[in-house]
Amino acid sequence: MHGRDSSNGGTRQGDAGAAAGAPVSIAAMALAGGAATLLGVGLGRFAFTPLFPAMVEAEWVSGGDAAMLGAANLAGYLIGALAAPWVDGRLGRRTSLRAGMVLTALFLIACAWPVGLYWLMGWRLAAGATGGLLMVLAAPTVLAAVPAAWRPLLGGLVFSGIGLGVVLSGFGVPLLLDAGVGTTWLILGLAGLAMVVLAWSRWPAAPAVAARQGAGLHRPLILALLIGAYASDGIGFLPHTVFLSDYVARGLGWGVAAGGHYWAMFGVGAAAGPLTATVVARKLGYLRALPLALVVKTLAVGLPLVTASPVLMGVSATVVGVLTLGLVAIANGVSAELAGPEGHARTWSWMTSGFAVAQAAGAFGLARLFDLTGDHIAIFAIGTAALAAGSLAAIVAVLIVMRRPHP
Repeated sequence: MHGRDSSNGGTRQGDAGAAAGAPVSIAAMALAGGAATLLGVGLGRFAFTPLFPAMVEAEWVSGGDAAMLGAANLAGYLIGALAAPWVDGRLGRRTSLRAGMVLTALFLIACAWPVGLYWLMGWRLAAGATGGLLMVLAAPTVLAAVPAAWRPLLGGLVFSGIGLGVVLSGFGVPLLLDAGVGTTWLILGLAGLAMVVLAWSRWPAAPAVAARQGAGLHRPLILALLIGAYASDGIGFLPHTVFLSDYVARGLGWGVAAGGHYWAMFGVGAAAGPLTATVVARKLGYLRALPLALVVKTLAVGLPLVTASPVLMGVSATVVGVLTLGLVAIANGVSAELAGPEGHARTWSWMTSGFAVAQAAGAFGLARLFDLTGDHIAIFAIGTAALAAGSLAAIVAVLIVMRRPHP
Protein backbone atom coordinates (compact mmCIF):
# COMPACT_ATOMS: atom_id res chain seq x y z
CA MET A 1 0.00 0.00 0.00
CA HIS A 2 1.18 3.51 -0.63
CA GLY A 3 1.48 6.11 2.08
CA ARG A 4 -2.14 7.06 2.66
CA ASP A 5 -2.93 7.93 6.25
CA SER A 6 -4.55 5.03 8.05
CA SER A 7 -7.13 7.04 9.99
CA ASN A 8 -9.38 9.99 9.43
CA GLY A 9 -7.13 12.10 11.61
CA GLY A 10 -3.94 11.39 9.65
CA THR A 11 -2.54 8.80 12.06
CA ARG A 12 1.03 7.72 11.25
CA GLN A 13 1.86 4.09 10.55
CA GLY A 14 4.27 3.86 13.47
CA ASP A 15 3.35 1.91 16.59
CA ALA A 16 2.88 4.99 18.74
CA GLY A 17 0.78 6.78 16.16
CA ALA A 18 -1.34 3.70 15.48
CA ALA A 19 -1.92 3.16 19.16
CA ALA A 20 -3.07 6.73 19.59
CA GLY A 21 -5.18 6.99 16.46
CA ALA A 22 -6.47 3.45 15.95
CA PRO A 23 -9.36 3.49 18.47
CA VAL A 24 -10.93 6.59 16.86
CA SER A 25 -10.31 5.25 13.34
CA ILE A 26 -11.62 1.79 14.12
CA ALA A 27 -14.77 3.19 15.70
CA ALA A 28 -15.47 5.47 12.74
CA MET A 29 -14.79 2.75 10.17
CA ALA A 30 -16.80 0.16 12.10
CA LEU A 31 -19.76 2.53 12.28
CA ALA A 32 -19.63 3.34 8.58
CA GLY A 33 -19.09 -0.22 7.37
CA GLY A 34 -21.49 -1.74 9.89
CA ALA A 35 -24.22 0.78 9.03
CA ALA A 36 -23.83 -0.07 5.33
CA THR A 37 -24.13 -3.83 5.79
CA LEU A 38 -26.91 -3.41 8.37
CA LEU A 39 -28.94 -1.37 5.90
CA GLY A 40 -27.97 -3.05 2.63
CA VAL A 41 -28.40 -6.66 3.76
CA GLY A 42 -29.60 -6.72 7.38
CA LEU A 43 -32.66 -4.57 6.62
CA GLY A 44 -32.67 -4.46 2.83
CA ARG A 45 -32.82 -8.23 2.53
CA PHE A 46 -33.36 -9.99 5.83
CA ALA A 47 -36.11 -7.80 7.30
CA PHE A 48 -38.31 -9.34 4.61
CA THR A 49 -38.16 -12.77 6.28
CA PRO A 50 -40.39 -11.94 9.29
CA LEU A 51 -42.57 -9.82 6.96
CA PHE A 52 -43.17 -12.79 4.64
CA PRO A 53 -46.06 -14.41 6.62
CA ALA A 54 -47.56 -11.05 7.57
CA MET A 55 -47.77 -9.95 3.92
CA VAL A 56 -49.51 -13.22 3.07
CA GLU A 57 -51.96 -12.91 5.97
CA ALA A 58 -52.70 -9.30 5.01
CA GLU A 59 -53.42 -10.55 1.47
CA TRP A 60 -50.84 -8.27 -0.12
CA VAL A 61 -49.45 -11.35 -1.91
CA SER A 62 -49.88 -15.12 -1.96
CA GLY A 63 -47.34 -17.42 -0.34
CA GLY A 64 -45.78 -18.21 -3.70
CA ASP A 65 -45.68 -14.53 -4.65
CA ALA A 66 -43.98 -13.66 -1.36
CA ALA A 67 -41.33 -16.27 -2.10
CA MET A 68 -40.82 -14.66 -5.51
CA LEU A 69 -40.25 -11.30 -3.80
CA GLY A 70 -37.47 -12.91 -1.79
CA ALA A 71 -36.01 -14.39 -4.96
CA ALA A 72 -36.15 -11.04 -6.76
CA ASN A 73 -34.12 -9.46 -3.98
CA LEU A 74 -31.45 -12.14 -4.31
CA ALA A 75 -31.34 -11.69 -8.09
CA GLY A 76 -30.85 -7.98 -7.51
CA TYR A 77 -27.98 -8.77 -5.15
CA LEU A 78 -26.20 -10.61 -7.96
CA ILE A 79 -26.72 -7.66 -10.30
CA GLY A 80 -25.42 -5.20 -7.72
CA ALA A 81 -22.39 -7.31 -6.86
CA LEU A 82 -21.42 -7.61 -10.52
CA ALA A 83 -22.07 -3.93 -11.25
CA ALA A 84 -20.27 -2.57 -8.18
CA PRO A 85 -16.83 -2.14 -9.84
CA TRP A 86 -18.43 -0.34 -12.80
CA VAL A 87 -20.42 1.98 -10.52
CA ASP A 88 -17.36 2.61 -8.35
CA GLY A 89 -15.26 3.51 -11.38
CA ARG A 90 -17.77 6.10 -12.56
CA LEU A 91 -19.08 7.65 -9.36
CA GLY A 92 -16.14 7.21 -7.02
CA ARG A 93 -16.10 5.18 -3.83
CA ARG A 94 -17.73 7.55 -1.33
CA THR A 95 -20.43 8.68 -3.77
CA SER A 96 -21.22 5.06 -4.64
CA LEU A 97 -21.56 4.08 -0.99
CA ARG A 98 -23.64 7.10 -0.05
CA ALA A 99 -25.93 6.67 -3.06
CA GLY A 100 -26.28 2.95 -2.36
CA MET A 101 -27.40 3.58 1.20
CA VAL A 102 -29.83 6.39 0.33
CA LEU A 103 -31.42 4.38 -2.46
CA THR A 104 -31.78 1.26 -0.32
CA ALA A 105 -33.68 3.23 2.32
CA LEU A 106 -35.94 4.78 -0.35
CA PHE A 107 -36.61 1.38 -1.90
CA LEU A 108 -37.76 0.08 1.48
CA ILE A 109 -40.12 3.04 1.82
CA ALA A 110 -41.51 2.33 -1.67
CA CYS A 111 -42.63 -1.12 -0.46
CA ALA A 112 -45.05 0.54 1.99
CA TRP A 113 -47.82 0.65 -0.63
CA PRO A 114 -49.48 -2.59 -1.88
CA VAL A 115 -49.79 -1.43 -5.48
CA GLY A 116 -49.33 -4.96 -6.79
CA LEU A 117 -46.91 -7.83 -7.16
CA TYR A 118 -44.81 -6.28 -9.90
CA TRP A 119 -44.51 -2.98 -8.01
CA LEU A 120 -43.19 -4.80 -4.96
CA MET A 121 -40.99 -7.10 -7.02
CA GLY A 122 -39.36 -4.14 -8.75
CA TRP A 123 -38.45 -2.47 -5.48
CA ARG A 124 -37.24 -5.72 -3.92
CA LEU A 125 -35.03 -6.28 -6.98
CA ALA A 126 -33.69 -2.72 -6.73
CA ALA A 127 -33.01 -3.05 -2.99
CA GLY A 128 -31.13 -6.27 -3.69
CA ALA A 129 -28.96 -4.48 -6.26
CA THR A 130 -28.00 -1.65 -3.92
CA GLY A 131 -27.45 -4.17 -1.13
CA GLY A 132 -25.05 -6.10 -3.35
CA LEU A 133 -23.19 -2.92 -4.19
CA LEU A 134 -22.83 -2.03 -0.49
CA MET A 135 -21.67 -5.54 0.37
CA VAL A 136 -18.93 -5.44 -2.27
CA LEU A 137 -17.66 -1.91 -1.60
CA ALA A 138 -18.13 -1.24 2.12
CA ALA A 139 -15.67 -3.65 3.68
CA PRO A 140 -12.74 -3.05 1.28
CA THR A 141 -13.18 0.70 1.76
CA VAL A 142 -12.91 0.70 5.53
CA LEU A 143 -10.35 -2.11 5.76
CA ALA A 144 -7.97 -0.21 3.48
CA ALA A 145 -8.17 2.82 5.80
CA VAL A 146 -6.74 1.14 8.92
CA PRO A 147 -3.46 -0.58 9.83
CA ALA A 148 -3.22 -4.26 8.84
CA ALA A 149 -3.23 -5.46 12.45
CA TRP A 150 -6.73 -4.07 12.97
CA ARG A 151 -8.30 -5.53 9.82
CA PRO A 152 -9.46 -8.95 11.13
CA LEU A 153 -11.31 -7.28 14.01
CA LEU A 154 -12.75 -4.57 11.78
CA GLY A 155 -13.86 -7.08 9.17
CA GLY A 156 -15.78 -9.01 11.80
CA LEU A 157 -17.41 -5.84 13.09
CA VAL A 158 -18.45 -4.73 9.60
CA PHE A 159 -20.14 -8.03 8.72
CA SER A 160 -21.73 -8.21 12.16
CA GLY A 161 -23.85 -5.26 11.04
CA ILE A 162 -25.87 -7.73 8.99
CA GLY A 163 -26.58 -9.84 12.04
CA LEU A 164 -27.55 -6.77 14.05
CA GLY A 165 -30.04 -5.91 11.31
CA VAL A 166 -31.48 -9.41 11.55
CA VAL A 167 -31.84 -9.11 15.33
CA LEU A 168 -33.53 -5.72 15.09
CA SER A 169 -35.93 -6.92 12.40
CA GLY A 170 -36.63 -10.19 14.20
CA PHE A 171 -37.68 -8.50 17.42
CA GLY A 172 -38.94 -5.24 15.94
CA VAL A 173 -40.99 -6.31 12.92
CA PRO A 174 -43.53 -8.40 14.93
CA LEU A 175 -44.09 -5.39 17.19
CA LEU A 176 -44.38 -2.96 14.30
CA LEU A 177 -46.86 -5.18 12.50
CA ASP A 178 -49.55 -4.13 14.99
CA ALA A 179 -49.53 -0.84 13.07
CA GLY A 180 -49.85 -2.61 9.71
CA VAL A 181 -47.60 -4.02 7.01
CA GLY A 182 -47.29 -0.70 5.17
CA THR A 183 -46.30 1.18 8.30
CA THR A 184 -43.69 -1.48 9.07
CA TRP A 185 -42.06 -1.02 5.64
CA LEU A 186 -42.13 2.75 6.14
CA ILE A 187 -40.41 2.55 9.53
CA LEU A 188 -37.76 0.21 8.13
CA GLY A 189 -37.02 2.78 5.43
CA LEU A 190 -36.78 5.59 7.97
CA ALA A 191 -34.42 3.46 10.06
CA GLY A 192 -32.38 3.06 6.89
CA LEU A 193 -32.17 6.82 6.50
CA ALA A 194 -30.84 6.99 10.07
CA MET A 195 -28.06 4.60 8.98
CA VAL A 196 -27.30 6.97 6.09
CA VAL A 197 -26.82 9.85 8.52
CA LEU A 198 -24.66 7.71 10.81
CA ALA A 199 -22.28 6.70 8.02
CA TRP A 200 -22.33 9.77 5.76
CA SER A 201 -19.34 11.72 7.11
CA ARG A 202 -17.36 8.69 8.25
CA TRP A 203 -16.47 7.19 4.89
CA PRO A 204 -12.75 7.57 4.20
CA ALA A 205 -11.31 8.92 0.99
CA ALA A 206 -10.68 6.47 -1.85
CA PRO A 207 -8.83 3.46 -0.41
CA ALA A 208 -5.24 2.69 -1.18
CA VAL A 209 -4.85 0.48 -4.24
CA ALA A 210 -2.87 -2.73 -4.24
CA ALA A 211 0.27 -2.64 -6.35
CA ARG A 212 -0.82 -5.47 -8.64
CA GLN A 213 -3.69 -7.89 -8.84
CA GLY A 214 -2.54 -11.43 -9.43
CA ALA A 215 -4.38 -14.22 -11.17
CA GLY A 216 -5.41 -15.99 -7.98
CA LEU A 217 -5.08 -19.75 -7.63
CA HIS A 218 -3.29 -21.39 -10.52
CA ARG A 219 -4.86 -24.83 -10.00
CA PRO A 220 -8.23 -24.89 -11.75
CA LEU A 221 -9.44 -28.03 -9.96
CA ILE A 222 -8.82 -26.60 -6.48
CA LEU A 223 -10.41 -23.30 -7.42
CA ALA A 224 -13.43 -25.04 -8.95
CA LEU A 225 -13.89 -27.15 -5.83
CA LEU A 226 -13.68 -24.10 -3.56
CA ILE A 227 -16.10 -22.11 -5.71
CA GLY A 228 -18.50 -25.07 -5.68
CA ALA A 229 -18.16 -25.52 -1.93
CA TYR A 230 -18.88 -21.87 -1.22
CA ALA A 231 -21.64 -21.71 -3.85
CA SER A 232 -23.40 -24.60 -2.13
CA ASP A 233 -24.07 -22.26 0.77
CA GLY A 234 -25.77 -19.90 -1.68
CA ILE A 235 -28.50 -22.54 -1.84
CA GLY A 236 -28.06 -24.06 1.61
CA PHE A 237 -28.74 -20.87 3.54
CA LEU A 238 -31.97 -20.06 1.67
CA PRO A 239 -34.36 -22.28 3.69
CA HIS A 240 -33.58 -20.31 6.83
CA THR A 241 -33.11 -16.83 5.36
CA VAL A 242 -36.26 -16.87 3.20
CA PHE A 243 -38.61 -19.51 4.64
CA LEU A 244 -37.78 -19.96 8.35
CA SER A 245 -40.23 -17.43 9.76
CA ASP A 246 -43.02 -18.59 7.46
CA TYR A 247 -42.38 -22.24 8.36
CA VAL A 248 -42.59 -21.46 12.07
CA ALA A 249 -45.55 -19.09 11.71
CA ARG A 250 -47.72 -20.94 9.20
CA GLY A 251 -46.09 -24.35 8.61
CA LEU A 252 -45.93 -25.24 12.29
CA GLY A 253 -48.82 -22.98 13.23
CA TRP A 254 -46.95 -21.13 15.96
CA GLY A 255 -47.90 -17.64 14.76
CA VAL A 256 -46.20 -14.58 13.25
CA ALA A 257 -44.67 -13.49 16.57
CA ALA A 258 -43.00 -16.88 17.03
CA GLY A 259 -41.69 -16.66 13.49
CA GLY A 260 -40.07 -13.35 14.34
CA HIS A 261 -38.55 -14.73 17.53
CA TYR A 262 -36.89 -17.63 15.75
CA TRP A 263 -35.64 -15.21 13.15
CA ALA A 264 -34.15 -13.15 15.98
CA MET A 265 -32.32 -16.27 17.20
CA PHE A 266 -30.89 -16.57 13.71
CA GLY A 267 -29.87 -12.92 13.95
CA VAL A 268 -28.12 -13.34 17.29
CA GLY A 269 -26.07 -16.11 15.73
CA ALA A 270 -25.41 -14.05 12.62
CA ALA A 271 -24.23 -11.07 14.66
CA ALA A 272 -21.65 -13.26 16.40
CA GLY A 273 -20.78 -15.29 13.30
CA PRO A 274 -17.94 -13.32 11.66
CA LEU A 275 -15.91 -12.83 14.84
CA THR A 276 -16.59 -16.38 16.08
CA ALA A 277 -15.59 -17.92 12.75
CA THR A 278 -12.46 -15.78 12.54
CA VAL A 279 -11.28 -16.92 15.99
CA VAL A 280 -11.87 -20.61 15.17
CA ALA A 281 -10.39 -20.39 11.67
CA ARG A 282 -7.23 -18.69 12.87
CA LYS A 283 -6.65 -21.64 15.23
CA LEU A 284 -7.42 -24.41 12.73
CA GLY A 285 -6.41 -22.68 9.53
CA TYR A 286 -9.04 -21.25 7.19
CA LEU A 287 -8.81 -24.13 4.72
CA ARG A 288 -9.48 -26.80 7.37
CA ALA A 289 -12.25 -24.69 8.90
CA LEU A 290 -14.21 -24.56 5.62
CA PRO A 291 -15.35 -28.22 5.41
CA LEU A 292 -15.95 -28.29 9.18
CA ALA A 293 -18.23 -25.27 8.95
CA LEU A 294 -20.10 -26.71 5.96
CA VAL A 295 -20.66 -30.07 7.67
CA VAL A 296 -21.98 -28.42 10.83
CA LYS A 297 -24.25 -26.18 8.76
CA THR A 298 -25.53 -29.21 6.81
CA LEU A 299 -26.65 -30.79 10.07
CA ALA A 300 -28.21 -27.57 11.36
CA VAL A 301 -30.18 -26.89 8.16
CA GLY A 302 -31.35 -30.53 8.21
CA LEU A 303 -32.71 -30.44 11.77
CA PRO A 304 -36.26 -29.41 10.71
CA LEU A 305 -36.38 -32.58 8.61
CA VAL A 306 -36.29 -34.76 11.73
CA THR A 307 -37.82 -32.66 14.51
CA ALA A 308 -40.24 -29.85 15.29
CA SER A 309 -38.95 -29.48 18.85
CA PRO A 310 -39.02 -25.80 19.85
CA VAL A 311 -35.59 -26.15 21.48
CA LEU A 312 -33.96 -27.86 18.50
CA MET A 313 -35.58 -25.41 16.11
CA GLY A 314 -33.89 -22.69 18.13
CA VAL A 315 -30.56 -24.53 17.90
CA SER A 316 -31.02 -24.83 14.15
CA ALA A 317 -31.82 -21.14 13.75
CA THR A 318 -28.89 -20.00 15.91
CA VAL A 319 -26.24 -22.30 14.40
CA VAL A 320 -27.29 -21.50 10.84
CA GLY A 321 -27.16 -17.82 11.81
CA VAL A 322 -23.59 -18.14 13.11
CA LEU A 323 -22.44 -19.94 9.97
CA THR A 324 -24.32 -17.79 7.47
CA LEU A 325 -21.96 -14.89 8.04
CA GLY A 326 -19.23 -17.04 9.57
CA LEU A 327 -18.80 -18.87 6.26
CA VAL A 328 -18.32 -15.53 4.51
CA ALA A 329 -15.36 -14.79 6.79
CA ILE A 330 -13.96 -18.31 6.40
CA ALA A 331 -14.29 -18.41 2.61
CA ASN A 332 -12.64 -15.01 2.34
CA GLY A 333 -9.81 -16.27 4.53
CA VAL A 334 -9.41 -19.39 2.37
CA SER A 335 -9.00 -17.29 -0.76
CA ALA A 336 -6.35 -15.16 0.97
CA GLU A 337 -4.57 -18.20 2.41
CA LEU A 338 -4.25 -20.02 -0.92
CA ALA A 339 -4.00 -17.19 -3.44
CA GLY A 340 -1.71 -14.87 -1.48
CA PRO A 341 -1.99 -11.07 -1.28
CA GLU A 342 -1.73 -10.47 -5.02
CA GLY A 343 -4.32 -13.05 -6.04
CA HIS A 344 -6.69 -12.62 -3.11
CA ALA A 345 -9.02 -10.01 -4.58
CA ARG A 346 -9.57 -11.83 -7.86
CA THR A 347 -10.01 -15.25 -6.25
CA TRP A 348 -12.49 -13.81 -3.75
CA SER A 349 -14.37 -12.16 -6.60
CA TRP A 350 -14.74 -15.52 -8.34
CA MET A 351 -15.94 -17.23 -5.16
CA THR A 352 -18.40 -14.43 -4.42
CA SER A 353 -19.77 -14.53 -7.96
CA GLY A 354 -20.27 -18.29 -7.73
CA PHE A 355 -22.14 -17.84 -4.46
CA ALA A 356 -24.34 -15.09 -5.91
CA VAL A 357 -25.25 -17.11 -9.01
CA ALA A 358 -26.19 -20.15 -6.91
CA GLN A 359 -28.11 -17.93 -4.52
CA ALA A 360 -30.17 -16.27 -7.25
CA ALA A 361 -30.87 -19.48 -9.18
CA GLY A 362 -31.67 -21.36 -5.99
CA ALA A 363 -33.98 -18.63 -4.76
CA PHE A 364 -36.10 -18.65 -7.90
CA GLY A 365 -36.10 -22.44 -8.03
CA LEU A 366 -37.17 -22.81 -4.40
CA ALA A 367 -39.76 -20.06 -4.78
CA ARG A 368 -41.26 -21.88 -7.77
CA LEU A 369 -41.24 -25.18 -5.89
CA PHE A 370 -42.95 -23.59 -2.90
CA ASP A 371 -45.53 -21.95 -5.16
CA LEU A 372 -46.37 -25.35 -6.63
CA THR A 373 -46.31 -27.42 -3.45
CA GLY A 374 -46.44 -25.14 -0.40
CA ASP A 375 -44.09 -27.69 1.20
CA HIS A 376 -41.54 -26.19 3.59
CA ILE A 377 -39.91 -29.56 4.34
CA ALA A 378 -38.91 -30.05 0.70
CA ILE A 379 -37.18 -26.66 0.85
CA PHE A 380 -35.10 -27.68 3.88
CA ALA A 381 -34.27 -31.02 2.23
CA ILE A 382 -32.86 -29.30 -0.86
CA GLY A 383 -30.79 -26.92 1.25
CA THR A 384 -29.39 -29.83 3.24
CA ALA A 385 -28.49 -31.76 0.09
CA ALA A 386 -26.73 -28.73 -1.43
CA LEU A 387 -24.62 -28.20 1.69
CA ALA A 388 -23.75 -31.91 1.84
CA ALA A 389 -22.43 -31.70 -1.72
CA GLY A 390 -20.49 -28.54 -0.84
CA SER A 391 -19.00 -30.22 2.23
CA LEU A 392 -17.73 -33.05 0.03
CA ALA A 393 -16.21 -30.59 -2.44
CA ALA A 394 -14.44 -28.75 0.39
CA ILE A 395 -13.08 -31.99 1.86
CA VAL A 396 -11.67 -33.03 -1.53
CA ALA A 397 -10.07 -29.59 -1.96
CA VAL A 398 -8.44 -29.83 1.48
CA LEU A 399 -7.09 -33.31 0.72
CA ILE A 400 -5.59 -32.14 -2.57
CA VAL A 401 -3.95 -29.13 -0.98
CA MET A 402 -2.59 -31.20 1.93
CA ARG A 403 -1.08 -33.72 -0.46
CA ARG A 404 0.38 -31.07 -2.74
CA PRO A 405 0.85 -27.90 -0.66
CA HIS A 406 0.37 -24.68 -2.54
CA PRO A 407 3.71 -22.82 -2.76
